[in-house]
Amino acid sequence: MEQKQLKQFTFYDLYAELMDVLNDEERGKLLRRMCEYMFAEKQNELSDKKMIYLWGNIIDFLEADKLAQLDGKTIRASRQMKHFIFYRNFYEAVELMDDKQAGIYIKALYNYAFNSEDPSKLCSPVDLYFTLAKRKLALSKVRSYVGKKGGKAERIPVTSEQVSAVQQQVVSIGIDGFLNNHPQVRNDIYKSSMHLTDGVDWTMLDEMLSASSYSDCKSLYQILTHYKEIVGERR
Repeated sequence: MEQKQLKQFTFYDLYAELMDVLNDEERGKLLRRMCEYMFAEKQNELSDKKMIYLWGNIIDFLEADKLAQLDGKTIRASRQMKHFIFYRNFYEAVELMDDKQAGIYIKALYNYAFNSEDPSKLCSPVDLYFTLAKRKLALSKVRSYVGKKGGKAERIPVTSEQVSAVQQQVVSIGIDGFLNNHPQVRNDIYKSSMHLTDGVDWTMLDEMLSASSYSDCKSLYQILTHYKEIVGERR
């Protein structure tokens, strides 16, 4: 039986603290090992003693997250630690980088997520991949903030206005970016149904589709028909 494909995992500030003692290349190797454990069928074995030690400090959290997802349970992140959602899309970016670039990438992600630090300059292609990840991180920040006011952060819908309050300047991925991120979705929007694309926040739709009951839908027409239900906001 084919193993369920995981779509995300919780990245805790503990991981960031451990990664901060590493150089860029080591940090990238540890991140790659984490991603392989969560998203890939095979993982490379660690041989460096320092990496093995660090891995032993995080494997329990990763394993609990993975087992819960495989059992179809709701992921409940530890309230004692800061965290953000590391999406499969981030891992796909890591696969396009070498270890040093991946190390720079994850440091930029967790510094932005935990400390609101926006790096002034990143090398290519890290700068591009980080820019693409910022909107998802901004949405995670919004849900975390709303959750602290009462409620389950992972299920609370957010609005474009809330996102703007957290991140003022973000470039939308657009319909092309959405379709690239969801290759299983066919573009069956024709002239008669173009009205469905009016006012669509493609980046928000991209981020929230995986958590909705339409995550496996293969029709863009059907997805846009249920847009309000997926993103949880009024168009």
